[in-house]
Amino acid sequence: MHDNNSSESKAFVLLSGGIDSAVCLKKASEEHDSVAAIHIDYGQQTEDIERANAEKQADGLDIPLYTCNYRAVFSEFAEGTIEDKEYDREHTTDDDHSVGYVPQRNLHFLTTAAAIAEHNSETGEDIVLYHGAQQNDGEDYPDCRPTFLEVAENAINKSTDQHMIRINTPIINHSKPEVLQLGERLEVDWKVTFSCYNDENGDPCGECPACIEREEAFEKAGISDPLT
Repeated sequence: MHDNNSSESKAFVLLSGGIDSAVCLKKASEEHDSVAAIHIDYGQQTEDIERANAEKQADGLDIPLYTCNYRAVFSEFAEGTIEDKEYDREHTTDDDHSVGYVPQRNLHFLTTAAAIAEHNSETGEDIVLYHGAQQNDGEDYPDCRPTFLEVAENAINKSTDQHMIRINTPIINHSKPEVLQLGERLEVDWKVTFSCYNDENGDPCGECPACIEREEAFEKAGISDPLT
């Protein structure tokens, strides 16, 4: 897992439509001349609004957005945000992990993103995958911890001899309020980010753990959330 500021490398950003990946997209666009985004549909309840946001963010920077339909794969072990259920302030954990936990999600995402990146790059071209893991994620999600990301990067590179692929996690040492403050400096448009687990026709429910985290982070960062 490396930071890479070389404009000569081609950057691919895993773009969910949320806050963290939106900040990573802006960082990548500052650090690289060639940038593309990758959005993965894995059956999450809020996919429609997330994809719409990802499209708007990519269009705003005039970069390509590659989409991948992963629903069939994740339907075999549906948990977390891909289950059709309601989330609220009283239900924040399942079996000692966040209700948003989806088994092996980032392992799938990173290897798929690497494959998409390789397919859309010239042979020998260095690739940087931007992943929006932030400091607080590691508490609930093992696949957001530096130890996992370092091993994932090594495994991805062992699987190819066509490219050098790096995983860049520019906000992994930032708390959520710090991510927002960085995003303000990068002029992220918060109106095209979404953080809710529930499908409320594009409106955040205000009750699920993701909404609570977003509300608290904006308050601590001293920033007004245009969605609320």
